[in-house]
Amino acid sequence: MFYIKVKTKYSIIEFHNNWLGIESVIVNGQIVSKQRAKLGSNHYFTVFEKGHVIPYILTTRWDHSGSFGKYYLDLKRDGKLVKENLRIKFGTKNTKEENKFKEDGIKCLNAYEISEAIQAFEKALLYSKNDPEIFFHLACCYSIEEKVEKGFDCIKKAVELNLHDLEMILNHEMLAFLRIQESFEEFLNSNFTEYEI
Repeated sequence: MFYIKVKTKYSIIEFHNNWLGIESVIVNGQIVSKQRAKLGSNHYFTVFEKGHVIPYILTTRWDHSGSFGKYYLDLKRDGKLVKENLRIKFGTKNTKEENKFKEDGIKCLNAYEISEAIQAFEKALLYSKNDPEIFFHLACCYSIEEKVEKGFDCIKKAVELNLHDLEMILNHEMLAFLRIQESFEEFLNSNFTEYEI
């Protein structure tokens, strides 16, 4: 098991290789790539940064020199190498309570226990204030409660924090109330940065 966390100007990128040889790339708390690899691989993904979709390539490789070998990572952003030869150390990600609160919030949301979901997501934000998925789920809660301004605020924050899949905003059934608002189209056209209620 190997793990490394890399901070870029706009994102936090985590890489994990489990004991089965499955590599995962996580950007701002969201899995963006997952595949089985024996001697390393290339992970292609995009990140929404400041209103633009930026392509990334994360490359892993084994260096078999020495008795145990070493595991390395290179990171390219928009075709330019931004991190090179980062050694991936043996270990795992620290699991914290925020995952529990986020998971509890998702369970409550899916059961339409909206006030409990909001409370759980707010607790999750105390531990992980930059997780765009928490803000996305809060937007779902506020949409169900028909609180347009709070819902739009949460969508705006999720996008600012580089929500990986913006299509969720346009397709998720729990955001239907927000999408039928007259101001939604203008909000969408601003890349979710400006709105008037």
